[in-house]
Parts: sequence; structure tokens; C-alpha cells
Amino acid sequence: MHAIRIAALALGVTLCGAGAAFAGDGVTVRILNDSPDPLTVTLYDRNARPPQAVVSGEVINGNASISVSVTADASGFGHLSWTATTGDGEMRRCGRKDKPKVNDGDTIRVHAARSCAAR
Repeated sequence: MHAIRIAALALGVTLCGAGAAFAGDGVTVRILNDSPDPLTVTLYDRNARPPQAVVSGEVINGNASISVSVTADASGFGHLSWTATTGDGEMRRCGRKDKPKVNDGDTIRVHAARSCAAR
């Protein structure tokens, strides 16, 4: 009986220390503009059914951040994607990325390093 209590306690400590949220909970992440330029950012929650924008066209100043919550999957991870653009007319730059398996408390760095030429 003593061994069972120790095993249960060890499991509880392991689960409490895990970085992932439990299914059904939200995952809160920090979105960091890692460039000196203001960026217009749109962030999509890919775990939501249907996927939805949680931030749409928000300007994040250079080297600033915002916090957002996204839906956790059955394993407790968030899944998001983002797009970012600079406001420069002819010199406009773009960026985008898909980020699966996002943990609660993660920092997601956004940037716009490429030209916005059609793909």
C-alpha cells in the first residue's frame, strides 16, 4: 500500500510540472515582435473547430509583445499560425509560420523578413 501511495504522489508531481495544459484548457502564449519595426499581425488558432483568428490585424510595436490564449488539443498543446507585415509601401515585408505543439507560457517570435511578392 505504501508503494502505491509513493507512485501516485510521483505521478502527481510529474503532471503538475508538465508544461502542457490539459485538454479543454486554454494555452496562453506570448507573441513577441522580434524586430525593431511595427508589425501588423494576424494569429490563427488551428485547434479551434473551425480554425479562427484570435488576433486580426493588430499592430505590435517593435520589440513589444502581447499575450493570447489558444485552444489546447487532447494532448494539452496549442497549435497556431501567424502572418505579419510591415507598413512600408514599396519596401513592405512579410512573414508567416505554422507552430504546432505550443506549450502554455511559450514565447512565439513573429517577424517580417521577406518581400511580399506573390507566391
